[in-house]
Amino acid sequence: MKRIIRFSAYLLTAAVLLSMSSCEKDRVSILTDGVWQFENITTSSDDDNIKAIVAGIKAVFTDGTLQFFSDGTYLMEFPLIDDETGSWELVGQSQLVFNIDGGGLRTASIEEISKKELSYIETLVDLDQNSFNTTTTWVK
Repeated sequence: MKRIIRFSAYLLTAAVLLSMSSCEKDRVSILTDGVWQFENITTSSDDDNIKAIVAGIKAVFTDGTLQFFSDGTYLMEFPLIDDETGSWELVGQSQLVFNIDGGGLRTASIEEISKKELSYIETLVDLDQNSFNTTTTWVK
């Protein structure tokens, strides 16, 4: 009887691990399948200066694209500013890390990921050491 219970526990553990790695592979496939078009960026901040900066970013990002490559690199292209390149990593099911070429690291919490939409939240700190969120959305 103990063998049956132990075998069932191993089988259940294996099934859970396979489904978790399968979900992560699915998310990687979704990210790397095609080019994402910039849709929107918003902020949780009530500060007018932060709102103005985010509005400026939105204007600059308009018509921008984001492409994730299976080799772990990414390319953000914008019509008004220099492109951004670097490496990316999906950590677990909920974090997306951008390691920017030339320095810089951004960590985002995935809010939505599907074949049609990618939305992530970044927590930032203003000059007065107050934290706020930005939510960036890309679509296909």
